[in-house]
Amino acid sequence: MGTPTKTEVAKWKSGELQAVSVTAGTIRDAIDTRADTLQRTIHGLDWSGAANTAATGRADRERHQQRAVATAYDSLATALSGAEGDTGWVIDRIKQNLAGLPTTWTVSDNFTVTAPKGASASDVNQAANDTASLQSLAETLGHAIDKWAPKISEAVAELGQLAPSTAEKHTVNPDDQFTAQQAQTDLQAVRNGTADAATLARLKAATTLAADEKDALANGKGVNLPQFEYLQGLSKSMNGMNGTDIANLGSKLPGNGKDQVQAAIANDFRLVSDTQVHSAGLNGGIGALTGGMNQLPDTIQNALKSKPSDLAEFNTLNSLGTVMSKGDTTIQGSDINRGMMKQGAEIAALTATHSALKDGPLPGVANALLNDASGDHSAIHDSILANPNSSDPDARAAADRMSATCANGGKYYGNQHVLDILQHQWSPDQHGAQNVFKWIGDDATLPKGTFANNEAGQTAYGLASILGDSNNKSLLNSPDNPLGAKNPALTQTLANTLSPYLGNLAGVTDAPGLSILNSAPVDSSGHQLQSPFHDSGELGGMLAVLDSDPQAARTINSAGMQWHDVLEYASGVNTDHAASLQANAANLQSALNNGLTTDINAHAAERAYQASQDYANKGVFADGVTSVVQTGATIAGPESAVAVPVVNGIAATVDSYIKADVIPNPADPAHPLADDKVSTELQSILKSTNNDTIRDEYLQTQGYVQKHPEAASYFEQSDGSNLTENWNNVASGDGLNTWRNDYNRFSHDMNLQLPETVFNPPNNSNTTPINESEIAPRGDQKPPGAK
Repeated sequence: MGTPTKTEVAKWKSGELQAVSVTAGTIRDAIDTRADTLQRTIHGLDWSGAANTAATGRADRERHQQRAVATAYDSLATALSGAEGDTGWVIDRIKQNLAGLPTTWTVSDNFTVTAPKGASASDVNQAANDTASLQSLAETLGHAIDKWAPKISEAVAELGQLAPSTAEKHTVNPDDQFTAQQAQTDLQAVRNGTADAATLARLKAATTLAADEKDALANGKGVNLPQFEYLQGLSKSMNGMNGTDIANLGSKLPGNGKDQVQAAIANDFRLVSDTQVHSAGLNGGIGALTGGMNQLPDTIQNALKSKPSDLAEFNTLNSLGTVMSKGDTTIQGSDINRGMMKQGAEIAALTATHSALKDGPLPGVANALLNDASGDHSAIHDSILANPNSSDPDARAAADRMSATCANGGKYYGNQHVLDILQHQWSPDQHGAQNVFKWIGDDATLPKGTFANNEAGQTAYGLASILGDSNNKSLLNSPDNPLGAKNPALTQTLANTLSPYLGNLAGVTDAPGLSILNSAPVDSSGHQLQSPFHDSGELGGMLAVLDSDPQAARTINSAGMQWHDVLEYASGVNTDHAASLQANAANLQSALNNGLTTDINAHAAERAYQASQDYANKGVFADGVTSVVQTGATIAGPESAVAVPVVNGIAATVDSYIKADVIPNPADPAHPLADDKVSTELQSILKSTNNDTIRDEYLQTQGYVQKHPEAASYFEQSDGSNLTENWNNVASGDGLNTWRNDYNRFSHDMNLQLPETVFNPPNNSNTTPINESEIAPRGDQKPPGAK
């Protein structure tokens, strides 16, 4: 509306919008209560047969409709409350400022303040200041009105569509009829270009999940939708339509009508093909209808199951990639997403075997399909784990779910399809493949033991198995064209994705009193998964694939040394598990060395020049994977008084990977390169991951001392300092020799007190003086790029 005038503001009163907001909220609550009461009453009646089915079905549909109305009232209440918050105080301030002006002064409608004739220079100056202040407030008020008025109007319009004000209007637009016949009528109106606002509102209401329904799917639970018959009818009404026809639905409608229709169709396809989605039966239980691939339009089914070399099906897939980018892409467990994962991989593979197709539209379609499916973590989980021939029942179950994407009894194999995605050379602007894998690392930070965290952990194990499979080495890490050279950005994503799970892959498992892992995934029978790698050589094979890109190598090896130091530290906190934790740490460190050595040896001739150039040109550290140490504070247990100090004891290893602003003054040894930049050679990364017995001693001792403070007395110095307080106390002056003497006494006495030997005897053969610039963090170290 622009800037309001003085006359307009004078008519307004603060608090009025908030009062209407409260009323809207009261109506919302009343509708919710009435809808629930009505449904419970109808379902609770003692009757049966067709009458019962009709009545309960109607009650379910009405409840869904009434919830939509309640949601609209909630949107109105929120908009009104927001508007009140942004405008009420401005209105009051303007009125206060006007009231405070001298009565002989005048104020025009545009808030220009004028002092009377003959006023002093001071009064004239004050009038100018008052003008500027009032006009600024008026502009602020105008901006706030422009911000909230459209939202309030939209909420009111939505209510008008969902709750018609007259019986005649309700008859014309029967919003409560979520039936197959109504869906057919609505689709025909969309195709004809005659769909009105009520039709679009009904499409949106039927294809939008409530928050609790969406949460249920995200946690692997089923939902029973009273509007399922409508969803099925809408989908089946598209039988015979090709992909272009479906992608053009809504194009005859004015304004953003097409956008609304396309979003509803995408949601419909995801919901109706979701095997966790059912129709609602008696008392809201599971009804007779279930989602799945067979509920999609026949042309979409054929396109998802066909060989992508079929031109007609490819055109449908091309259109499908556009349609499915709309709507809610995070609905979990849909067969259409499983199908897009399969076809995206197979189209990518097709370009690998037909070089002439690489510059055509196929890579873009493959990228679109993968990107559209990337929000469905359950579908990706199945597409990676699936193996119909596996001895693992979970892998076979995933293959059963993926079989819906295959025609004529075909079988789906996750290993091959993941390889198809990895082997295709994606252009810099194609991120579908990266998005397919990125969430696996992100979800490691979710609460441990939740469905989503467990699903991510299971998927990480499956992905790691494929990357580390020796049978895949020639495809993923060939000297002439390794994964990192072909797809550097994707390789970096994989490194960040798997970094939070390196402890798992090194053989660490959670146990009573020991909770180190970000995710401790269990199988369907509740047993904690074991690492897919039997030794450091196998784990090193996976790491070698990631080492094929310089930045990915820096990320995964930095994370690996963080994990190593976490485990060494934890072995001092949890002495009952010291032997296994130290074995895990040694296994991981050996694997890091194996991976780097394998890459150096295998690619020395082919990639020496390119590698040196790449490393020299990249001077910024990878920024991911701080989640590795997020659980460090729980190493000593949630009840421990040293939970916070534990974090400060975890090493900022390899180029200060844990930044100074995250863990201040890290009291630990580290292995940064001298210039604190990404190394110019893989050899330098290898050097930074070499074994350092003094560092291991220090970390384990610090863990023990922080849980048993009395043991710190072994390391007290004459100047009042303590070696375990700060690594610089060891790294400077005569600290190394002092450390050897103190640690010798400490380890001897502690091993006598403990049931078994926990602290390794000191290695007196290591007499090399400590140079701070080589193995310790600089005192004034800052994050890369900091001023």
